Amino acid sequence: MLDGILLSLMVAAVDMSGWTNLVMVVFMTIVAVVFALNNQEEVVIHIPGRWHLANVPVFVLAFVFLLLGFVFGAVSGWGRASAMRKRAEQLQRQNLALERELTNLRNQPLDNDLQP
Repeated sequence: MLDGILLSLMVAAVDMSGWTNLVMVVFMTIVAVVFALNNQEEVVIHIPGRWHLANVPVFVLAFVFLLLGFVFGAVSGWGRASAMRKRAEQLQRQNLALERELTNLRNQPLDNDLQP
């Protein structure tokens, strides 16, 4: 299962922008695997309200918070990108209107240009 995830991450990295992303994905994967192998100790997590999760490896807890941070960052980035797309469309419409106005002004005859 881990091999399939790593392979899909590597394929996505190559598709995005080449070797730089591939090297970064491989490096981060190695760091994550080393971290997971060095943090196999199991802990008990107590959640207020008499809930507890027993025997959870420390690396799982760390990866859950990394995943939550990734999701939060992705949602935040999506919101910013959406606002930027909306602004870009608005500016493009304004640019087209200004180009049409400029073309119309260039095509109008000058009154004093035809007099002797």
